[in-house]
Amino acid sequence: MRKRVVTAMALAASLASIGDERRAHAEAGASRAEASLPLSGLLSLAIGRGLRFNNPYRLETPLGDTAESVSLAATYLDIAGGLLFGERDFRHGAALAGDVALQGIGQFVLTPSYLAQFGLTDTLAVSGRVGVPVVVAPDTTLGLEAAVGSSLALAYGLGAQVELVGSVYFGAATDETSITTIPMLSLQLGVFFEHGVLP
Repeated sequence: MRKRVVTAMALAASLASIGDERRAHAEAGASRAEASLPLSGLLSLAIGRGLRFNNPYRLETPLGDTAESVSLAATYLDIAGGLLFGERDFRHGAALAGDVALQGIGQFVLTPSYLAQFGLTDTLAVSGRVGVPVVVAPDTTLGLEAAVGSSLALAYGLGAQVELVGSVYFGAATDETSITTIPMLSLQLGVFFEHGVLP
């Protein structure tokens, strides 16, 4: 009887050991899967121009009859870089863009953003982005920004992209208001280069 009890206890211990080994292997596999999460780096260059829906400083170029009308903002150059984590069907990460005005008053804006991208096919993707633009020059101020876009991969990591950007900037006081808000809608077209950092 004692021999049977000892045998049963040994069998239970053996089964428990097998279960622990399986759990350990499963956890190790999950850790390896997390460690091998694909990581891609993006660089882009784009040209954009937008509409300014409030013109408290009477800036150029109004589209209506008065200086307060909806106006065209300056053409700008957008240079951006980002990191995306995940498979192509859904990737997300962070991006940092720098915008430089190519006309009129010199202006420089830095925009850190959260970026999400959804792959529709092997070459076509749509994306969404939210960020906080920081106007560095000529005067320091902040804004809020949201954008949707599409990208088409061509060859050797190169591709073309388009992005529609909605933003609102908070400006200095005028005679009419203590804080000005300047909503804008911009369209930018450009090219990008993508490189896989991790498989």
